[in-house]
Amino acid sequence: MNQMKQRVIVLSSALLLAACSPAVSDKAAVEQTTVKRVAVTQVKEEAFGQVAKWSGILTPVEETQVSFEINGRIVTLLAEAGDYVETGSVLASLDGRDLSLQAASAAASVQQAKAQLAQVTNGARAEEVLQAQNNLDKAKALMDKAKADLQRSEVLFRQGALSTNDWENVQNKAALAEKDWENAKETYALVAEGPRQEQKQQTAGVYRQAVVGQQRAALTQTKADLTAPISGVVLEKLASVGQLTSTSTPVYRIGNVDALLIQLAVPDRDIGFWKKGDEVTVTLYDQKRSGIVQRVSPAASQGSGTVPVEVRVENPDHAWLAGQVATVVHEHQGPKGIFVPVQAVQSRGETQPYVFVVRDNKAAKVPVTLGMIVDNQLQITSGLTIGEQVVTKGAEQLFAGDTLEVSTGERP
Repeated sequence: MNQMKQRVIVLSSALLLAACSPAVSDKAAVEQTTVKRVAVTQVKEEAFGQVAKWSGILTPVEETQVSFEINGRIVTLLAEAGDYVETGSVLASLDGRDLSLQAASAAASVQQAKAQLAQVTNGARAEEVLQAQNNLDKAKALMDKAKADLQRSEVLFRQGALSTNDWENVQNKAALAEKDWENAKETYALVAEGPRQEQKQQTAGVYRQAVVGQQRAALTQTKADLTAPISGVVLEKLASVGQLTSTSTPVYRIGNVDALLIQLAVPDRDIGFWKKGDEVTVTLYDQKRSGIVQRVSPAASQGSGTVPVEVRVENPDHAWLAGQVATVVHEHQGPKGIFVPVQAVQSRGETQPYVFVVRDNKAAKVPVTLGMIVDNQLQITSGLTIGEQVVTKGAEQLFAGDTLEVSTGERP
């Protein structure tokens, strides 16, 4: 009962105090409740720098797989993975015994062809001409004797004093004697007159062909050694001693790591910001180096919507390794335009985004058209005029016509 009496006394006292307080006009009360503190920024045209980060695998600026040019069995491998090799240095060798035999055979063929060429070029010696003449005379005498025997035997055969078999033998001897005389006559003519021009040309051709064969054998012999086509680091050894290898089997993989390349896949919407010669920053763990955009592909990759971009970074100390993943930072100046913070743009379920601008210390709702977003700033392509004040903080609590208390760039 006492508590109830106390509550009545307190309530009565509060009402009495409110009645005795000075009255506040309705207009002042309304203004006090609708004034809202906001932060604003002045609309101006500016260009924002954009930063893009991409990751890629480091690859040698030049890389090749090295194979023998001939088939054979590997007998030596002189380089290991990680070794630095110079252009022309021997990396491996094949068994060359069969190649040596081929080279010796080719050399012998050259000597034989050379002797034949000298013979047809110089002609016969006087002794050879005399010998050919003697052979011709001997063949003539034998032929004459055979013909005389043929005549006598014919008479005996007609008289029945010579059998048919003996008669045929005499005929054969006469024919052979005449053939031998014809051969001796041709031989004498060749020796006395010398070879014909066609024979000389043919023999010279045989000699030239033998020389080419010798050169080919010598060249093949040099191919038993595998040499480095470029200077660089042996990235991988792909064969072993004793292995039979062919021209299509790689033995080593070598890369020039004096500089490294990074292949990037840049979305086609951003490729307009990338130009050949742009400087970039390449980061590997806590190390940073300058790089250069070396190539921008003229065509996008089918199906991916990206454009290949190649970045080159120098690596003179070979401290960075092929296969590592590095990050490329590309900074560029964006297009000029009107930009406002993202939080300044409102929609509240409406189809057209809008911002609030300050006009006569009141909030004016202005529909805008949006462009790109750069570093949490939205580009306004239409709706705002340079010099206007846009509410950047506190816009989410505003309605058109609200009275504003303005601060510049500060939190309301």
